[in-house]
Amino acid sequence: MSYSKFNTEISKYLKAQRMIYSGTADESFAQTAQRLADYNRAKDAVFQQWLNNKKFKELISCAHGRWYPYEEFTLPLAQYFADQHDLAHLKFLCEHEIRFRLEDMLNCLKRVKEYDAKLTHSQILEYDLTHLDPEKYHPILELFKWRDKALLRLEVYLELLKDQSDQEYKELIKQLKQKLLQLNIKKSDLKLIKFKLY
Repeated sequence: MSYSKFNTEISKYLKAQRMIYSGTADESFAQTAQRLADYNRAKDAVFQQWLNNKKFKELISCAHGRWYPYEEFTLPLAQYFADQHDLAHLKFLCEHEIRFRLEDMLNCLKRVKEYDAKLTHSQILEYDLTHLDPEKYHPILELFKWRDKALLRLEVYLELLKDQSDQEYKELIKQLKQKLLQLNIKKSDLKLIKFKLY
């Protein structure tokens, strides 16, 4: 719902600024590039308007819906909350994405165990990947791919938390990262990052 409202505001902005609103089948490369540039400018303007109007719930809803690239939408929103020392909104925004990444990684770990039930976590971590074709599916390659994505989100989150005052919470996130590195994370750990605002 928030995405529809956000997109409607972008459309209104484009029309009000007399920017290119919609494409045509025969538009040139330059016209397409201009239309996309106009859209991004309008998106950034509406994003800033909603921030100024404190439409945090709606912005978080758009971020959670993954309608826009993480780096272009979720990360700037998270940085805003971090700069404002608004830990409640920061938690609500970031924990959602981290939880999904960790769930993906746990699903991959389950497939690795189905592939070879005898593999321990330390054996998985030391698994020789050099002989595997990165273009072909292998459960351990897939596991490391999703683990790296989850690690990246946790590292970014820890950086955002750097100036926040809740030391106990920061320690919890660090422990979560350590468990992930060692593949010792469990589904129950995800209950620790289910902060709700409303």
